[in-house]
Amino acid sequence: MITKIRFKFELIFYYFKRNWIFILIGLILGFLLINFRSYLFTFYRQINPQVQKIGIEGQYTVYTLPQSVTEKFSYGLTTNSESGKPELSPIVSNLDIRQDNTQYVFTLNPNIYWHSGRKLTAHDITYKIPGLTINPDNNEQLTISTEKPYAPILSTLSQPLIKKNFNGLGTYQVKKYNYQDGYLKFLHLRSNKDDLKYYFYQNESELLNAFKIGEVDQIQLSYIPENFNNWPNVSINKNINTGEKYLAIFINTYKFSNKQLRQALAYATPKTSELNERALSPISPLSWAYNPDVKDYSFNPEKAKDFFEKNKIESINLVYNDRRLLNTAENIKNSWQDTLNIKVNTSITTQVDTENYDAILAYGSIPVDPDQYLFWHSTQTKTNITKINNPRIDKLLEEGRQTFDQQERKNIYQEFQKNLLEECPAIFLKYPIVYTISRIK
Repeated sequence: MITKIRFKFELIFYYFKRNWIFILIGLILGFLLINFRSYLFTFYRQINPQVQKIGIEGQYTVYTLPQSVTEKFSYGLTTNSESGKPELSPIVSNLDIRQDNTQYVFTLNPNIYWHSGRKLTAHDITYKIPGLTINPDNNEQLTISTEKPYAPILSTLSQPLIKKNFNGLGTYQVKKYNYQDGYLKFLHLRSNKDDLKYYFYQNESELLNAFKIGEVDQIQLSYIPENFNNWPNVSINKNINTGEKYLAIFINTYKFSNKQLRQALAYATPKTSELNERALSPISPLSWAYNPDVKDYSFNPEKAKDFFEKNKIESINLVYNDRRLLNTAENIKNSWQDTLNIKVNTSITTQVDTENYDAILAYGSIPVDPDQYLFWHSTQTKTNITKINNPRIDKLLEEGRQTFDQQERKNIYQEFQKNLLEECPAIFLKYPIVYTISRIK
């Protein structure tokens, strides 16, 4: 018995003696894998990054790219949360607000560098924003001044800073880009974790074809392509885009000055039955200033006829600027004709005459800050396309951009939404549905 045990020990001893170098290497590698696995994974990603090929519809330059793209490779002085609240970006270490909210002193983080390797200084902050004066105090501090208090200023300063050749400050770096006919055709971003390759296409048809032939692995469409649900290794996610734009019928209040007539058209307009898709006002439901308790103008033929009876018109022209809105325009036309017994002429145009139109079916933009001064104040003749001129609305919009207490601002914008919906210069319909189609690898 003792002889057998001794033999086994001698066998193990000679095995270790002969292979000790391999055993030691194995132990060292095991120790490194256990204790430094996150660093090793990062290194692996750097030499073998995960590549995502994303298709985007639209024609863009470096300065007109969607902020969801630009914020990946650069920062502004601030960033905006999903609800629209501005926060300091990673390039800013401190903000001091002075002179009754007309001076903003930003202190930059001293450890921030451009992707080119040059250190960020206050002299690099060169926003071209009307009404703002930017003065570098030294290399790490700058003062931004306004003539009078302007509450949306911090949201405005979220615009990412970008130098020549896509030189930025973010976690991703631009490795390559191509232009075609003055617009971006390709944009390659790289971080420590992955590669993002963006390909740009003029329309949804080109975008879909690029996905089918494998040029890109992710696209976003306004519809689900025929038979796509049966495609293997493809996932489709539906998302209601409530944060960027809304679909509405904008009415020329100069031509149709009677409020009850506009309300009659609103009640005669069919609306989506999907509550999450329905737009009630020009402020996003994600915003801290959103007011859900406004007139919703749900489809009501009886009320539409009652209001219209006292304010009749014989015809109205409805124009739209996107072929994808054809079916919606026709549904509105049929509903107005059937409910109000008027003649409705629909037409598509590439450029709407905002001076002489009757009604426009189009998408409206939703700014990050609830400030709506540009779109509804009577003095903004170029951007207030409905030409609404209401002293109460004007006053609320003026107060909203000069008030800094968030609860007070919320009260102002909630009152603004009530007044705007009462005047009905626009018939708010819905938020666009976006289908994200991805290839499963």
